[in-house]
Amino acid sequence: MRMLRLIAAVAILSFVAISLSPTVRAQAPVTEVLIGELLPLTGNFASLGQQYLWAGQTVEDIVNNDYPDLAVPLGPGKGFPGLGGAKMTLVVRDDQSRGDQARTLAEQLITVNKVHWLNGEGTSGNTSIIQPLVESYGIPMSCHPCASPTLTEKGFKWFYRTGPNDGTMVASVFQFLKEWPSHGGPSDLKTIALFTCDNLFCQDNRKIALELSEKGGYKIVADLTTKTGATTLASEVQRLQAANPDILFAVQYPAETTVFQADMKRANYMPKILATSNGAYSDQTWLTAQKPTAGAAGWLGRDPTAIDLASKKASWKKVNEIYKKYSRGQDMGELAMREVTGLLWMADVINRAKSVEPAALAKAANETDMKPDMMIIDYKGIKFDKNRQNELATGVVTQIGWDDEKHTIWPWDLAAQAGFKPIFPSPSWQEREARSKK
Repeated sequence: MRMLRLIAAVAILSFVAISLSPTVRAQAPVTEVLIGELLPLTGNFASLGQQYLWAGQTVEDIVNNDYPDLAVPLGPGKGFPGLGGAKMTLVVRDDQSRGDQARTLAEQLITVNKVHWLNGEGTSGNTSIIQPLVESYGIPMSCHPCASPTLTEKGFKWFYRTGPNDGTMVASVFQFLKEWPSHGGPSDLKTIALFTCDNLFCQDNRKIALELSEKGGYKIVADLTTKTGATTLASEVQRLQAANPDILFAVQYPAETTVFQADMKRANYMPKILATSNGAYSDQTWLTAQKPTAGAAGWLGRDPTAIDLASKKASWKKVNEIYKKYSRGQDMGELAMREVTGLLWMADVINRAKSVEPAALAKAANETDMKPDMMIIDYKGIKFDKNRQNELATGVVTQIGWDDEKHTIWPWDLAAQAGFKPIFPSPSWQEREARSKK
């Protein structure tokens, strides 16, 4: 009898212990989904960070408010229906464009703010610094505009990218140059110079461009690497001028590009073709600043979307109107389009998971099969490979015309729809001055 009482007591205590255990206790309803937004809002990359923030605010607005006619994930209705209408809340931190600060703030967002998802940092170099930290905590992380191929080649299981990487997009530029002669372009382009900054993103671009230059049969007449944050590039301009390449492949961030332009103008230097990749070319703020002086006319580069065609979509126009509320009237550029697309995908994942538990979020993310008609950008869809890289993200080549807008020039079927005749050679500074709107 004593033994039976002892067994009964143990059973009761075990039941009470299990009932009180946090691992099996019924979870409280989720009323708020916390998204950590780690961004370079000040410092060298501030222009980019501001556009990421505006994109995040746009998506927060779309998720939390009812846009019944907006054909994007979470457009109709308020909040996350899969979580009973829970709202999205951005928890924004400025890392001042510094990798060490990014790491500290990422840990705070995870351990103090208890965010359910970390989105950031927006630049490949700083993102690579925080990846191992976030991986160690086991929560989902994304950086949709980050383009360094290495970010999805390290075996991290919690990192996702919906945008294309530079392996795809830089290849687009070289494919265009290869095919251009048979479509009315120049046939005497023999030499190339590379002009890149010293961080992860720029150097990954450089490596890809070096390989493709050699495969394309171009003679590399200069290969210059500059310091991020450079305040003068006059000596580099002189070296490029002396090398006299037919093609200049430049990868620089907006601040350094502005310095480079000023030094090029003082030296009266302009190559036949100025090709680029991301950096300033993706920065709508930099592009807008070029309009009074025609400073970007003739620049060509890789883009993740044919913005001149995508911007005709009804969903793009509606999302752009929301975006302009936060950007003080500036239209979405391709950088913002990548970020908006990625964040709307993230919202869709959370809604399908019907949970904020990391395992459920990862399962829903890995099962993604989003169709093009749900996006404002012209990817072929969103579906992840084994490295959690969107295998349906594509690349196009665009060129800035005298109207200061980007026009699609490759692939050729999209170029035909755009109806733009490429500018060649790149306009001289005198031609730009004559077209100046100042």
